[in-house]
Amino acid sequence: MRSIGRILVVGLLALQAASQQVPEVGHAKLYTYGELLKQHNIPLTQSALVIALKNADANVRYLAAMKLAEDKRVKEVPAIREALAAETVSRDRVNMALALGLLGDESGVTELKKTYADANVIPEFRLYAIRYVLDLGAPNQRDCLTAAQDIGQSEETPISDRITALQLLAQFRGIRAEESERSLQLLEKSLQDKEPVIRTSASNTLARLGNPSSVASLIAAIGREKDESVRTVF
Repeated sequence: MRSIGRILVVGLLALQAASQQVPEVGHAKLYTYGELLKQHNIPLTQSALVIALKNADANVRYLAAMKLAEDKRVKEVPAIREALAAETVSRDRVNMALALGLLGDESGVTELKKTYADANVIPEFRLYAIRYVLDLGAPNQRDCLTAAQDIGQSEETPISDRITALQLLAQFRGIRAEESERSLQLLEKSLQDKEPVIRTSASNTLARLGNPSSVASLIAAIGREKDESVRTVF
């Protein structure tokens, strides 16, 4: 069974939104699943968490699933599966799927793969699914990489999600040469994107990948770059 420790960091991005807190800049507080459930007056007993999987509040439903995973409640896998089957909120679905994956249930990974492959799901949650699959160490990640590449190169995708997708390209391991080449081509093309933040993100990811074949593209990008703040990143 995978530890929740490292993956918890990703989930906490959504947990901050769930808390509806507006922290001072530089003083954001990350809450644990248990703390957020207590804010909703949900007891942290096993029976109460199972009941909370069907709560009317969407925040409570996915928090309950994640808390059960954190507590390693393997016996509650059927209850989480049932909740996932009934769930209609995309954010809840990916987090419930993650909970199942953390509890060693393959149906969680299956759901995550369906999510990132579905172009009708908004990019934000497709990217959550990709992150979770990577963190769970699921095998056969080629289709996962393809989804990240497609999101990263689509100009219809929100800029923040494109940045995330480009950053994720550095996290794939054991991929075939042609798949790696497609990522490099996408990143090198993104060095010419109209958005400075996309150009910056592409250069940072190329640096993380450390492929010598990209040096020429980075040098060319420096030569044509007009934004001084972007030039310093290159």
